[in-house]
Amino acid sequence: MYREKLMETNRNAVAGLYPITKLYILCMYIVWIILANLINIRELPLLTILLSFCIPVFFAISGAFKTYVEFMKHAFILVLFIFVVQAFIIKGSDPVLLWQWKFLHIYLAGLDKGITLSFNILNFAGIFFWFFNTTGYQRISTAFQQNGLNHKVAYIFLSTFNMIDILGQNAGKIMDAQRARGVETEGNVFVRMKAFIPVIVPLVVNALLEVSERTMTLESKAFSVKCKKTIMIPVCKNGHETKALVIMGLITVILIGGTVVWLTR
Repeated sequence: MYREKLMETNRNAVAGLYPITKLYILCMYIVWIILANLINIRELPLLTILLSFCIPVFFAISGAFKTYVEFMKHAFILVLFIFVVQAFIIKGSDPVLLWQWKFLHIYLAGLDKGITLSFNILNFAGIFFWFFNTTGYQRISTAFQQNGLNHKVAYIFLSTFNMIDILGQNAGKIMDAQRARGVETEGNVFVRMKAFIPVIVPLVVNALLEVSERTMTLESKAFSVKCKKTIMIPVCKNGHETKALVIMGLITVILIGGTVVWLTR
């Protein structure tokens, strides 16, 4: 199952890049975000808006544009709320009124903060979501282990992220079981609070039992034995790593140079 998924991912030149290469790309994109925040056009961080359009491009060339659409469905409401709160509340030390309607006011400082915070969230969350979604926790953990990371640390990294998915699945099953027993899990806040304990207690107990089972499984596979560990399915490079790093590196150098020129002019 995992082997088939790995081969399917590697068919795309970008999605199939070596995980460490993708990590370098993620770090360079973070540099782009920092540089975009250093330049204000008409006293507004407009480059952060322009930079946010790079995220759908990353997803599109990775063959996962539908995933980006799902990501935006969840992120848009949060980002819009943060933008509105910042824009309408913050006035700044030297208020410059941009728009007014009855009791609603938008000041330059508030608009600046709103754009900066909301689009930085989109950029940071977007690039991390692209990295983990197009790579997979198993590939990341295996690549780290191939590059010298201790197998125990690699397993902790992998199990931590897998546990999130497992807890989510178990919580859904427990909620369905409690509904079948007549427990109300939907409604107002008070109804949901009453249903919290019947759901959380079995979830925690289940998680503790799974820890014991995982421990016995690891011991049966000689996890704690001090010897060289073998990797069942190694992660290999697809041949496009150098090209991707050169392109990202050139763009990063150009952006750094442009930022220096802008700030020193």
